[in-house]
Parts: sequence; structure tokens; C-alpha cells
Amino acid sequence: MSMSQVEVLRAACCVAGLDSHINADERAFIDKLAVGAGVGPASLAAMLDRASEDQEFYQEQFGYLSADPDSAIKTLFLVAMADHELTVDERVILQHFADVLGMTQDRFDKILRSAERQMERRSGGEDG
Repeated sequence: MSMSQVEVLRAACCVAGLDSHINADERAFIDKLAVGAGVGPASLAAMLDRASEDQEFYQEQFGYLSADPDSAIKTLFLVAMADHELTVDERVILQHFADVLGMTQDRFDKILRSAERQMERRSGGEDG
């Protein structure tokens, strides 16, 4: 089990739980991250519960995250976009995680623009 994979998983839980509801698409992505990180169902359920109910969980994650910045932020963007929208709150929390990871604003903005283009392509090519 890689600690940085677990950290990214926790951060992903925060992003998905931001609106206090984790939809099926977000959950499927998080389940894949959990398997990759070697986190079992009970531990994952506890993380998801905290992410949906406990604002202190977010602050804890800002202090722990030490993964590869690009990889971590791209993963978190994928979780945020799993429901086919990127809310202002999600952008804010992603910016906080990028700051913790020491990512430059230019790099974050580039990843954000790429994520938005990807989302536009998805929504343009799908009928709900």
C-alpha cells in the first residue's frame, strides 16, 4: 500500500463528498482508487462518511497530501468531473490541494483548462 495513493484517495473522497452526496460515477472512480491503494471496503466507507459529514476531514487532508502534484491533481479533477460538472466549490478545494502540493498557479490553470475541454467534449458527445 502506497501512502501517497492513500492520500490521493482521501483527497478524492473530499472532492466527491464536497456536496454531501457521492453519486454512482464518483463512487466507481473512488472504488478504483481504493483498490489501487489497497484500502478495504470498511476503511473506504469510513473515509467517504467523513468526507460527506466532517469538514475537519478536509483540513486534515490539506496537511497530509504529499503525492506527485500532477498525478494527484489530475486524479482529483477526474473525481470532481465524474458527475459531468465542475462546481465552484470543487475548483476551490482543488486549488487548495494544488497549493498544498506546491503546484504553480500556471500548471494548475493548464490542468483546469484541459479538464474543462475534456468535460466539454464529453458533454458535447453524449445525450445524457
